[in-house]
Amino acid sequence: MDEPHESDGGRVAPDPAVESLARSLDVEAEEVRLLYESILTEMKREAIIMDFLPIFAARKVKDMLLLKRTSP
Repeated sequence: MDEPHESDGGRVAPDPAVESLARSLDVEAEEVRLLYESILTEMKREAIIMDFLPIFAARKVKDMLLLKRTSP
């Protein structure tokens, strides 16, 4: 999951990985995108190597949303 990129018209194009994760968890894509961006930003502050951050951020988003689903 790379950072969102602008499409024609200056709007941010949907990230296919965020869309896929949202579909697989049956969660709104916007909720997944906001959580992903927040986590990725937080991870970037402390990371030395950035190559795998999108993967780790996506995994954390998935774990958080699954935990939210199972919590009362």
